[in-house]
Amino acid sequence: MNWKLLFDIDAWSEVYAAIRKNKLRTILTMIGVAWGMFLFVLLLGVTRGMQNGFDRNLADAATNSLFVWGGTTSMPHQGFQKGRLIELKMSDVKRIENQFPQISLIAPRNNMPNSVVAYGTKYNFYTVNGDYPDQNRMFGKDIIYGRFINEDDIKTEAKICVLGIEIVENFFKETKDAMGERIRIGDSYYTIVGIYDSPSSPVETKDQIFIPFTTFQKVYNQGEKIQYLSLSLPNDYDIVAFEKQLKSYLKQIKNIAPADDQALGGFNLGEMLGKIMTFVKGMQFLAIVVGALTLFSGVIAISSILLITVSERTKEFGIRRALGAIPTQIRGQILLESVVLTLIAGLAGIVGAGLILMVLNEFVIPNNDSIPIYNASIDLFTLFAALTIMVVMATLAGLIPAQRAIAIKPIDALREE
Repeated sequence: MNWKLLFDIDAWSEVYAAIRKNKLRTILTMIGVAWGMFLFVLLLGVTRGMQNGFDRNLADAATNSLFVWGGTTSMPHQGFQKGRLIELKMSDVKRIENQFPQISLIAPRNNMPNSVVAYGTKYNFYTVNGDYPDQNRMFGKDIIYGRFINEDDIKTEAKICVLGIEIVENFFKETKDAMGERIRIGDSYYTIVGIYDSPSSPVETKDQIFIPFTTFQKVYNQGEKIQYLSLSLPNDYDIVAFEKQLKSYLKQIKNIAPADDQALGGFNLGEMLGKIMTFVKGMQFLAIVVGALTLFSGVIAISSILLITVSERTKEFGIRRALGAIPTQIRGQILLESVVLTLIAGLAGIVGAGLILMVLNEFVIPNNDSIPIYNASIDLFTLFAALTIMVVMATLAGLIPAQRAIAIKPIDALREE
């Protein structure tokens, strides 16, 4: 394209006249390009918002981790009948640590659902968890007041607790007023030393209570029993392969048949997150493909419209050629019209998608915690690259009608009625 046309007022006047002459046809054609860019920006923005949401929610979580618990055997083994209840013990924790030195963090947990919790005349039913400090190192909670359970609490079997924000809001007028107060859990009283919000663990909510593990074992007479274990590995370890190794080892020490898949339960967070991120990456790729194909079809439509326009302006081009216009000028004029139409339509699609994303970020997402999206947006580099590709596509699409225009012989054009 002749870049001097960009600064030629007459060239821009001709572009405006061509667009104005067939307004409806031009607008309908541009909608295809606008819709393609709209889909590209919106879908890519939403999928990146999903990735941002997962990254934010799991920022304080050891994502390469898993949970394992005892189940019921489904087949006999070494003289044991099927239907045997498998329980994990505190002694198993040390054996697992010795067997698998690659483990970064390991923490047992017990819980008691539907425990009666009371403060003054108010009461409700909540889940009480017995925890070690390592649980919060693996899956951090946003401690807004006070602290979490520490090692001294474990050693002294302290009667302290950490409450979720929703429990505090139910019992106290002001959140900070809860600090240092004593609440009754079952038949025992506990001092509130911490209040949390936004847990990163997939099994925790804002309406749970955490007490020292040793205190829990004593109060609820659990002895050595463990309901489940949380384990975390460094990110460069294969958590899926490790889960198989761990369960195989537990089957050996618990006299479980190697083929028994029901005796031990597990939830592999690392594997699940890997699948989620693969899905998000796939959605991003799909957004790019769908947007690009829709945009391509829109640009092709513009090329078709320009072909019609060239046919309608045959006499005009013939006269211009007769008056001395060179082929480069004619070609540049057609390419300029193609690029201008595509740019206007593309920018309209970007603005429309940007408005939708702004509404999502400002009004929809902040008021709905169930939507796992945060900062749905598209970076400027990707946007600039999309616009550049769009301009290149428009230039290539304009070459066909441009070549058609310069192929018209002046004498033939002047014969056109």
